Amino acid sequence: MTGIQSLEARAALGASFATAGYILACSRRIQSVAQNSFDRAVNIAFIGSRLVLYVVVFFVLHLAVRGDVPTFYVLPARAALAHKLPYIDYPTSYAPLHATLDGGLLLLWNSPLVILLFAMVVEWFLLPVWLRVSRLFLSEENVRIGAVLYLCSAMSVIFVTIDGQDNVVLAVLLGMALLLLARNRAAFSGAVLAAGAVIIKFLPLLFAPAFFLVSNRRWRWLLGFGLVLVAGYGYFVLRHVPILFPFYFEHTSRTASDLPYVVEAIANYTPPSIVEDAVLGGTLLFVLALLARIGLRRPSRDAAIEVIAFGCVALNLALVLLSRKSWPDYVMLTLFPLGLLMGRGGHRRLRLALFAVFNVIAVTTHSMWATIFSQFLAGPLHAALRQGVPVAWVFLITQILLVAGYVWLLVESVQAIRRADEPSVTRASAAS
Repeated sequence: MTGIQSLEARAALGASFATAGYILACSRRIQSVAQNSFDRAVNIAFIGSRLVLYVVVFFVLHLAVRGDVPTFYVLPARAALAHKLPYIDYPTSYAPLHATLDGGLLLLWNSPLVILLFAMVVEWFLLPVWLRVSRLFLSEENVRIGAVLYLCSAMSVIFVTIDGQDNVVLAVLLGMALLLLARNRAAFSGAVLAAGAVIIKFLPLLFAPAFFLVSNRRWRWLLGFGLVLVAGYGYFVLRHVPILFPFYFEHTSRTASDLPYVVEAIANYTPPSIVEDAVLGGTLLFVLALLARIGLRRPSRDAAIEVIAFGCVALNLALVLLSRKSWPDYVMLTLFPLGLLMGRGGHRRLRLALFAVFNVIAVTTHSMWATIFSQFLAGPLHAALRQGVPVAWVFLITQILLVAGYVWLLVESVQAIRRADEPSVTRASAAS
């Protein structure tokens, strides 16, 4: 399959799932069945659809594994199996134990397909975990809408089942951390979130302040988080491994699918890094200040879980919107609670339709960048736009739509944080 054919297939597959998600989320039938029956049906449908797709794509059609897995997962994994050290013997932007995990998987089955299988199996636990978490603070109607949106998410299908991105591991760990916190196991909650930063990548560090600022057991949580973080990275420090290498390695990198790229492509101007960092940092500080204000009021357990969940969504969206290097698959970290926002407030059908379009744009525009434009920077895109290249304008439109979607969802998540801080009567009327 050529790159263009792959792009067309991704777009068609993503559009099919997103359309199904819209139809299911709008249907009243998903609200009429008993809770146990709904949970059983949505989990069986999720596992079955992913298994069938995995078998068809890689064993019936015999398509090759694409994306990050062959280069950024498999090669470091083989280096780890050869007892080489991360950041010294091989470069990687992932956490120090990431290659060790993938190396262990390759020992079980010496094929890149095992890494995709691992990501897919881990994702099977996402719905059970997040269904339990979301029922602590949302109505059953909104929870079911969020569940079917995830079941039919184009991003889940493409980024996890097809591409094998293991950001979904962090999404499961985030849900587990919230569930443990709700069950008064704050230290274990912190340990679980920190495990993701040691094994997969540094992104869970972004969510740690939300847990600390809002949790009523913040010091116990911080103890569990700190112990795992120190133990995980302490070993590599003792081996004289430069654990900050990924930050230096990625700091000057630039990708498409973010606001800096769109601004640069249109204006042909690259702001100083300090300006871009200040905008991102200021936005993150705004969200954290909002969370800190709520945390000072000592919210109830369920309200705290709600604030932390949507706080993580807001922090994640601020990162993918304003970072110079971000990827749409980072949205996978908070995709389930993001879907929960779509059932709240008015104009539900319009919001669900926009969310379906956002899913399709997210899985296609970055593929266009890699397939058609060979990941070129904003400068060459600006030149192509000035020359009137049609495909360049199509790509720019998809980039603008993606960034607009980020902005919309960031605003929605901030509003959800504020609603969670309102009295229960006001919140109930706003959700209806």
